Amino acid sequence: MKPFYLVGEPMFDPRPKEEYFAPVGQAELCLKILQETQDFNEVLARLREEYTAIIWMLKQMGIEFRILYAHGDLVDEQTLDVCMETFQCKLVGLPAEFFPPSIVYPRDFSVLLGKTLLVNSEVGEILVGEKGGYKIIASPYGEGGRVLHARDVVLVSERMVGDKGSRPADPNELSEITGTGMRVGLLPPPMVQMFTRDGVQSQIQFNDHVDRVGCLISGKDGGLHHVVDPQIHTIDWKGTQAIPWVAVKPRETLEKLERICEPLKVTVHRPRRMLVPYSLNLLQIADGRVLMTGGDEPVAEVVSEIVGE
Repeated sequence: MKPFYLVGEPMFDPRPKEEYFAPVGQAELCLKILQETQDFNEVLARLREEYTAIIWMLKQMGIEFRILYAHGDLVDEQTLDVCMETFQCKLVGLPAEFFPPSIVYPRDFSVLLGKTLLVNSEVGEILVGEKGGYKIIASPYGEGGRVLHARDVVLVSERMVGDKGSRPADPNELSEITGTGMRVGLLPPPMVQMFTRDGVQSQIQFNDHVDRVGCLISGKDGGLHHVVDPQIHTIDWKGTQAIPWVAVKPRETLEKLERICEPLKVTVHRPRRMLVPYSLNLLQIADGRVLMTGGDEPVAEVVSEIVGE
């Protein structure tokens, strides 16, 4: 079976929340968007437009993909009708009991490493085994926001964050990655900051979703490249009861990333600035082309230098 990409189920929730978290350095960008409108119908229209734009571009690029479909009672029928009737999209049906966020955000549904498919632990037990020549493993690293990978290199956070706090990356869980022949680099966890409609707040914490602050891509030079949020803030874990961790600013973080990436033969880059939040959360397909959000020229310049226009 020829591999194909998964597109998230068009299931939108335009209702405003009381608080949000975003990477430190991108919170102000997110706040600016949040303050544009909180009108339910306008937010819904924008979500539909963004989703349809992704579908249209995948079609334009000739990329093979399927749309996940599991929650018929929650899916946005208008968007799905456009995808099916206008773009003749194909679906992949999944049981309704599957964890909804992993269906809406398919990067967090699974990670394909060669012939091994790591599936999010929240849904993985249903799928484990072998199918079509692929070995399927339930793994916390199936939640692909925790993983940056290209060719034979995988970058993950040095700490795993869950509902009950954080813990060091587990060697047994990492062995499921290294067992595929991949080399692993452990990154400092990125800091996130709370914001509300009233502004960016002082509350900070850290997270293990490294795809919010960077990407790992193959270059036209044959090398691997880690492009990082120029305002990335991370933590240094101390592990003491009084001071479990301390904040690390961008310059020190970038120096640490360079030390981590050097033995992996990965070059670290940072754009001069970011204009669109999460613009580094992009997709590189097998032939080297990149699909990313529009509107962030500084990031696009760096990515284009690496992969070609």
